[in-house]
Amino acid sequence: MDARVDGLGLGSIQEINALPRKMAEALYLRLVPDDLLQRFAIDPGTLRGRDGGRLVRITAPEDKPWVRVEVRQAEEDRDPALLVDVETSPLSVPELAFVQINDPTAPRYAIDSDVDGRDTLFGTASRNLAEELRAMQDGLAPGQVRRGLRMLAQVLESMEHFCSLMGKEIYLIDPLFYHSAILYERHGCGYLMGRETMESIHEGFGPGGPLAARLDGSSPFRQPGAGRTVRRRSWALHDGIADDPWGGVKMYKAAGRAAQVSTFPDALY
Repeated sequence: MDARVDGLGLGSIQEINALPRKMAEALYLRLVPDDLLQRFAIDPGTLRGRDGGRLVRITAPEDKPWVRVEVRQAEEDRDPALLVDVETSPLSVPELAFVQINDPTAPRYAIDSDVDGRDTLFGTASRNLAEELRAMQDGLAPGQVRRGLRMLAQVLESMEHFCSLMGKEIYLIDPLFYHSAILYERHGCGYLMGRETMESIHEGFGPGGPLAARLDGSSPFRQPGAGRTVRRRSWALHDGIADDPWGGVKMYKAAGRAAQVSTFPDALY
């Protein structure tokens, strides 16, 4: 397949989407770590498990510059074990727009829907405070409906290899939360924009900083001392402790190179 891609000269998601379905799916399967395919006994040719259920779902509209890849342990599972959204950015390089990694056997927290059942977009549009509190108390970070599988490094490696098939040596990343950006830092990602924001947040949570002063116990997400860990900082920011909402951070990963950036040195997660 690699040789066939080289011959086709593909350079964008939309060009891959226009390929025959089987060929496009074979390429997009490269976004799934081999360990996950083996864990769920998924046949790479059929995308099905041992019982015949289709465990990999690939949404790739022919006329759109994006793709969504979902992997489930069982076809009827509500949450994918892995969800990856990739698109072609305005800079004409691939962008990892969204990643979700779930342990399908772990307890679930309904932070993705409010008390009336409406979608919260993982807490970014509205919030389910009771479920978020449960999640935080059980060690999860904002946006998590279940604990993860500790596979982010493998997902990023798969993304890097997928980009290489298109002749791209760099891809962009859109971190949805503060803790996401810190995790990407730890895996060698740097900042295209927003590093100053991250450094300002670190200073703000430091001794005498304005964010540290607002950790006054006024909500469960703003407890004194929360600035000492990545996860609790992220919850406080998610709770609106900063003057400006989270955003404006764009990261990148260069093939084979680590950016060696740390905006929260010696951080505890």
